[in-house]
Amino acid sequence: MPELKPIPTSRFYVEFDGITQKLIKSVTEVKFTGQTAGHEKPLASTKSGKTLWQSTSSGFEENPNVTFEAFVVEGDMDFYNWMKGTMPKSEGGDGKWSSNRKNGSIVAYDSEDQEILRWNLTNCWIKTYKVSDFSSESKDLAVETYEIVAEEILRVI
Repeated sequence: MPELKPIPTSRFYVEFDGITQKLIKSVTEVKFTGQTAGHEKPLASTKSGKTLWQSTSSGFEENPNVTFEAFVVEGDMDFYNWMKGTMPKSEGGDGKWSSNRKNGSIVAYDSEDQEILRWNLTNCWIKTYKVSDFSSESKDLAVETYEIVAEEILRVI
């Protein structure tokens, strides 16, 4: 039996083309939602009155996405500027959606700092942006939350 090596969830990194060396707090919701077709009603009736059903994959309900939180660092606006670049000019953005999509990766490491999991993300753009609440009573650090839409997310390791 092979040696079992549990994978820690606290050792990871997120990077995108030209956006590296960031302080990432968390990654959540690496999510695909599949669709099926053909299962809604019978396909045919055959000899002896047997009903045939068929269900097949018909792609995804929406593009795969992932959400991550990055700590706000004074003077660092790389993720925000990426989002602004993809927004329409009518909404205050730069209106350059197609030229601002980026490829990226989510990488997990074992306790010996070896890469053990990797998801490659293709043609990504930022769908939603949120900044943490500010409160005079809080002891938390400020974070920005980004939901990324990707054309494709592939686990390669």
